[in-house]
Amino acid sequence: MENQKTISLLVKDHPGVMQRITSLFTRRGYNMESITVGPSEETGLSRITIITICDESQVDQIIFQLQKLMEVFEATLLRPKKTVTSELAFIKMNVEPNRYGEILNLVEKNHATVLDIGSKTMIIQAVGDTERIDEIVAQLTPYGLCQLSRTGVMAMEK
Repeated sequence: MENQKTISLLVKDHPGVMQRITSLFTRRGYNMESITVGPSEETGLSRITIITICDESQVDQIIFQLQKLMEVFEATLLRPKKTVTSELAFIKMNVEPNRYGEILNLVEKNHATVLDIGSKTMIIQAVGDTERIDEIVAQLTPYGLCQLSRTGVMAMEK
């Protein structure tokens, strides 16, 4: 997506930081398409990846405002050609036993992984960029998708 922007933050890991960041977006009227957070390489700091839709001047303003927050040590706009992105999805399927083979073929074709097979359900793990996850979900939906959980986009500069 042309106006999709990826922002990487390095922040202090303590209560209230996420609320301050999301409030900043809310006050300015920007939507977060995706947000992921986890420990960083430095103890006491977390890495946050935010995907938002806006133009260049808007993202510059967002980053400027983020850098004003005491808990934000680094706010960087990641450029698509210089960034690796990935997402994880768990896909739970309601499956009739006679359709297991078809679904397993789709899983293999898409380089996904079966995490669990029950008597009438199957849980599949897929990893890749957002478009790849969307494609796998679309292919599996007609077979009885009953639950979907996605991590959101993780990104790292090359």
